[in-house]
Amino acid sequence: MATNGPAPEICALVDERAGECCEMCGRHAQGGSRHHRRSKRVRRPDTNMPANLVLLCGSGSTGCHGWVHTHVREATELGLIVSQWATPADVLVVLTTGIVYLDDYGNYVPTEGAAA
Repeated sequence: MATNGPAPEICALVDERAGECCEMCGRHAQGGSRHHRRSKRVRRPDTNMPANLVLLCGSGSTGCHGWVHTHVREATELGLIVSQWATPADVLVVLTTGIVYLDDYGNYVPTEGAAA
């Protein structure tokens, strides 16, 4: 179980999944940040896995990443923030690609007719 940030290979999977674009607004996000959907303070084996991470522009206080942290209710409704008891891979998230699940292989898992 990792106690720090995600390993470089996990970061690469998340960045590749996102096409190096912010998964919230679609802007180029090279040098952006990987947001933990379930707080990284909740230390579980899947904390730093791709299903718990989204690539966002900005930092924890700027850009889309900053928006998520200042608009908790809305971000939770979008699946960008999940409960400490949730398994991120089981929570739908609204991204530029649509309403999807994220898996730990770095993929979007599309849903048909799903509502967040």
